[in-house]
Amino acid sequence: MTVPIYKGRKVNKVLCLSFLLVTVILLMTAGIFAFLKKSAVCDTFCILALISGAFSLLYGTLWLIYGLKEKKTERELNEFFGRQNMPVDPARPDYREFFLPKERLKGMSRKRFRSVLRWTGFAALGAFLLICGIQLALGSLASPLQVLFIFLFCALITIPGILVQLYLFLKYDCSVPSRILLFPGKLIVDDTVFLAGEILEIRVSPDRIMNFNSPDVFREMLIRKEKRNVKYRFDYRAGRSSADQPFWEEYEQFVAALSSWGAENAVPVIILYMA
Repeated sequence: MTVPIYKGRKVNKVLCLSFLLVTVILLMTAGIFAFLKKSAVCDTFCILALISGAFSLLYGTLWLIYGLKEKKTERELNEFFGRQNMPVDPARPDYREFFLPKERLKGMSRKRFRSVLRWTGFAALGAFLLICGIQLALGSLASPLQVLFIFLFCALITIPGILVQLYLFLKYDCSVPSRILLFPGKLIVDDTVFLAGEILEIRVSPDRIMNFNSPDVFREMLIRKEKRNVKYRFDYRAGRSSADQPFWEEYEQFVAALSSWGAENAVPVIILYMA
């Protein structure tokens, strides 16, 4: 048996916490059976909890290792790109405006979701035909009810993936802005005005992928204020202008302009190279 190993801080964090939760549930179940004096069943759940706990420890260790590695890499990248920053041009206008093709981006997101649904259906149908074919070849396909159960099984195993993709689609659809304006002392996103003095920091995705192990799906901007955080999503992180993925061509210029705006207005703009 090969233990699956994954790269990246966030992936291992999710795996560690997931296995930790499973371990706690198994131990609680073992405690219930111990109270009921069902020692054999209790021992079984204790063994399962031990295995789950070992996986949690393994992924927790990888979470720590990759966390330290990514923090070091991000610090080095920040230093490098900080040296590359050009001085502010005094002839540059004191405001910048960016208009996103919101409807086109949302339309491409819907198209992507429909494509995922279509290919998920093809995969489920292929699995159904394969299982039925094997059962038929082995002579163990006894009744139409058995075929129905196989079909329901193949349909049910697609539901978690579809729900994840639906969640991503809805999350993007409701948070993509249509315009961003950078003025002295304030930042405007659609109809929301953020005064520079009220912003604690702005966290923004890099203009190109630096961390290929990241599970992040979107390029986004998080505006942190004293009482609340606001997040806007621009496009899909792996999108390309030539592909059927939401892609905002001006994102690189926006990140550069936002960094300059932050320097001019004393607002920390953190580019999350290893997000």
